[in-house]
Amino acid sequence: MIARVLGPLRVTMNGVSVVPTALKARKLLAVLILNRGRVVQRAAIERELWGLDVPMSASTGIQNCVMQIRKSIGRAVDGGPSDRLPKETLITEATGYRLEVPGEQFDIVGYHRLVSAAGEAEARGDLSEASAQLNNALRLWRDAPLADVPAGPVLHPHVLRLEEDRKAVLSQRVGLDLRLRRYAEVVGELHALVALNPYDEVLHEYLMLALYLSGRRNDALAAYQGVRAAMTDGIGLEPSHRLRRLQQQILNSDDALEHPFLDDRSPHLVGA
Repeated sequence: MIARVLGPLRVTMNGVSVVPTALKARKLLAVLILNRGRVVQRAAIERELWGLDVPMSASTGIQNCVMQIRKSIGRAVDGGPSDRLPKETLITEATGYRLEVPGEQFDIVGYHRLVSAAGEAEARGDLSEASAQLNNALRLWRDAPLADVPAGPVLHPHVLRLEEDRKAVLSQRVGLDLRLRRYAEVVGELHALVALNPYDEVLHEYLMLALYLSGRRNDALAAYQGVRAAMTDGIGLEPSHRLRRLQQQILNSDDALEHPFLDDRSPHLVGA
């Protein structure tokens, strides 16, 4: 089974899609994939499919969704309905259902493997390899997670976690590129990122640094004014002391900014 959740839901077996057309069955399949190898309780399935308004017929509705998924698996496996393999893939347990398939071809498994490889490369001091591995991980993203599956109360936390993880990995990769002194290369990307994340001070800090170290001091100061305006107008707060200190360092052309990192392992500013 090939399963992709880092974007619209795509699940295939033998090159044939096994994603049901019915929305509730698609949602159940997405929940099962994100919990691969673990039992998804019937109560959790009910919450995802119906929210707080669970009908008396919920048990029958869940069974119908399971049947649709199993039929899709059966058709993909041998071109016609099959009883054994679908039931061994989507297993009925005493308290719910479990998807039992290898995860090697799940994009989310590959994504986490690449992020782990980046961490190992960074730990041994190979920052270029770490950046490359994070780039490979980020390339697996095609859109927002499960972009074509409306998330209910069970799927929604999974989607939020994936989105936050993607954001953290992207910030980590930009930090690595700054440590590799790829200042001019990341400016355009950072402009796009801060537009999408106007209150993320780490990204704004990176943008100011990248601009300044690319010889664009005035643009770096303008970037500070941009984040200050966004924060004061949007949430009524001033930028943090850390960001204000960076502005002062740029104003003063502080020599510390020529080597802005404490060491090869830390993205934090000298004196921050």
